[in-house]
Amino acid sequence: MKTSGLDVHKDKIFCAIFDGKSYFEVKEFSTTTLSIYSMCEYLHSENVKEVTMESTSTYWVPVWDIIV
Repeated sequence: MKTSGLDVHKDKIFCAIFDGKSYFEVKEFSTTTLSIYSMCEYLHSENVKEVTMESTSTYWVPVWDIIV
């Protein structure tokens, strides 16, 4: 099962995917709504089943709203 870890900042989101053996390339997304949707499409295309977020302040809220 593939999982993802997101490090959410004010202007950037760092997205890592783990397949149980190794990490994929860490991708960087901006925090615009369009970019968050793009990140969701990327996670879906990679068949990611679980996502964990680490966030500065409340910057996680828009990501949560879109991902859920």
